Amino acid sequence: MTSLTLIVIPGPGARTVEIANSATVADLVCQENLHGRDIIINGQGIRPTDWEATTVLANAEVFATGSVKGNAKGGGSKGGGRPANAPSGTGRPSGGGRGNNAPSSK
Repeated sequence: MTSLTLIVIPGPGARTVEIANSATVADLVCQENLHGRDIIINGQGIRPTDWEATTVLANAEVFATGSVKGNAKGGGSKGGGRPANAPSGTGRPSGGGRGNNAPSSK
């Protein structure tokens, strides 16, 4: 058996885990029920397509994180390609509330 440090975020945090000497990342994911998480071993992200071929070494530090979603594609709730709080793309004042429009020239 081999020991490693497993840090699950969000989750219970860090703990020591025992795995078989030749265990792969896929074996660890199944053993510890880490499905749907990103796996990072000693600072290196491991793609799910490589889990079967990647052996986990003794004393490794393994992070299992929930996927982080950003605004790279879609953005905002309507998928417009930009963050929901981005400036108007129309060139018009937003009119969304107090302080968003320039003072009137009356």
